[in-house]
Amino acid sequence: MHRRHLGVVSALARYPVKSMRGEALDEALITERGVTGDREWALCETTYGGVMSARAWPAMLDLRAAWAGDPALADDAARGAARVRIEMPGGAIVEAGAPEAAGALSAYLRRTVRFERIRRERLTPAELEAIMRGEAVAPRRDFYDEEVIHLLASGTLDHLRSLAGGAADFDPRRFRANLLVDTGRDIAPGFLEDQWLEGAIEIGGELRIVGMRPALRCAITTHPQAELPHNPAILRTAWNHHRAYVGLFAAVGTPGTIRIGDAVVLTD
Repeated sequence: MHRRHLGVVSALARYPVKSMRGEALDEALITERGVTGDREWALCETTYGGVMSARAWPAMLDLRAAWAGDPALADDAARGAARVRIEMPGGAIVEAGAPEAAGALSAYLRRTVRFERIRRERLTPAELEAIMRGEAVAPRRDFYDEEVIHLLASGTLDHLRSLAGGAADFDPRRFRANLLVDTGRDIAPGFLEDQWLEGAIEIGGELRIVGMRPALRCAITTHPQAELPHNPAILRTAWNHHRAYVGLFAAVGTPGTIRIGDAVVLTD
C-alpha cells in the first residue's frame, strides 16, 4: 500500500442547523453519519414543506447555531440532554425546536417556518401504518445535500486566490467544510483534491474516509456572512477555472475521533 502525507488538520467545523453558520471544534467524533451533531436540524417552510437552504434564503447565514452540551447525549434526558442554541442578529438566543423559536425565525426570515430534526429511532408500528396509508411522510434520515463529510485543502484556496488576482478572499468559512487540511506552501499550485479521488484518507490513526467525489459549489459561497461581504467573484473564479468544483464530499469507511493537528494521509 502506498501512503502519502497530505498535511495536517487545521480546522474542524460542524453545522447543527442546515444552512446556518456553525461552530469550530478542537476535536470531532466522526461516525458513519458524519460529524456528531452535524446537520441535526433544518428549517422547513410551511407552505410546501421544503427544507430551506441559504441558496434561496441568504439571511439564514445571519444565524449561528451551536451545541450547548455534548450532541451524543442529545436524546439522553437522564444525562442532561444537549440542545442547539441559535444566535440571531442583535444577540437574541433561541433553542432549536422550542415553540417560540419558530415564531422568532419566521419573523426574521419573513416566511413561516418550522423546525425538523433527523430521526434516528426506529419507526413504531403505528407510524409505519400511517405512512403506508398516506397519512404521514417518512422522517428524514439526514439533511445532507451530498455525502456526510466535506473536505477542503488550503492549497486549493491559495490557488483560487491567485487565479482571482485579489478579487476575492476565499475564506474557508464560505465553503462550509467539516475538515480543512493544511497542505503547506511547498506544493505545486492546483486543485489538490483532484489527486485524492482514487484513494482513501486516514486521519489520527482511526478515521478512514472513502468514496470521495468533487464538491460542486453554489451561490452560498458568495453570500455575506459574519464580516464577509457578498462577493460573486468567489463562484465565478471557481466556475471559470474548475467548473465550480472545489473540495470533496466523502463517506466514512471507519469511524474515529480526530483533532486539530492530526496528520492526514492518502492511501491507495
